[in-house]
Amino acid sequence: MTPVRRLRIGIHSDLREHGEQAAVYRQTLDLFVRAEQLGFDTAWVRSYHFRRASGTPGLSFPGGLPSPFTFLGALAARTSRIRLGTSVVPLPLENVVRVAEDAAVLDAISGGRLELGVSNGGQPPIAAALGVALEPDRERKKAAYQRSLEALRRILDGEPINGTAHELNPRASGLAGRIWESALTEQTGRDSAARRNGVLIGTTQTVPAEVTGAAYHACLPRGAVPRVGLVVHVHLARDRRTGLAELAADIATVYAWGKDWLPAADTLEQQAAAINVHYGTPDQIAESIESFPAFPYATELQFSVGYGTTDPAQRREAVEAVAGQIAPQLGWAPQASAVRQ
Repeated sequence: MTPVRRLRIGIHSDLREHGEQAAVYRQTLDLFVRAEQLGFDTAWVRSYHFRRASGTPGLSFPGGLPSPFTFLGALAARTSRIRLGTSVVPLPLENVVRVAEDAAVLDAISGGRLELGVSNGGQPPIAAALGVALEPDRERKKAAYQRSLEALRRILDGEPINGTAHELNPRASGLAGRIWESALTEQTGRDSAARRNGVLIGTTQTVPAEVTGAAYHACLPRGAVPRVGLVVHVHLARDRRTGLAELAADIATVYAWGKDWLPAADTLEQQAAAINVHYGTPDQIAESIESFPAFPYATELQFSVGYGTTDPAQRREAVEAVAGQIAPQLGWAPQASAVRQ
């Protein structure tokens, strides 16, 4: 395989609950510490509020982390180099001033390692549980998000907050230049590029990820450094057939959750492709990722290893295979400063 560029790699987790949630947090912290030792560039966590009450109908994506800044603060204390990413903070559900404060504190204690991912997301049932009123009109909601995003940038840059005499403390020098947006559409790719923000793509896209990636690169201002994080879910197995069988339950759950906006898929293999899952041997996984249409647009691959297994040892094995076998075939090499053990 011929690398097309120098890639970064990240580890990506939704901290899905497999038993006691507190144990999942501890296991994931251990996994991220190992990722730093292996040379991974970033650690990204997905955030979701609540769980669906037992016995109530409907699907709820099985995420397990409502407080990403708290978790990443614990990770900052156990690491020294790996960058810390939120994937993502849904601004319509949050107070933008509090987001800026939490982000600033985390950036300060981590030595400037925060990568701040945000989105225009927020499901009405979650908003209701939080006591937040979501804007029902799509265009007005988008406009409100853009105002919140601009307010966040100004606060991080040290401008007075909401017309008062108060400024952000601690200061967050440079953090406004490390904002990433969840970009699920072509237009969001364009808009994020125009704002010189990074984009996070590859999960539950409403258009193919390569469409968003191409739009972002086409609209990025001259001189701006592209930042495109592509999530890839990987599962090690002795062959592709075995891997698909082991992934069946997770694929069905995730696809059912997003079926209203994901590409139509009749078979399990098609559903796996729709949610960007790559499985099999390390060589097969590398080949699958390289042939994925969005891959050429990515500047960072963010590997998720949580599908198809509940065993921490298997997830650790997958992370080691990513760093040792899969990512190098795709053009990645660890930074000279990466700590290895």
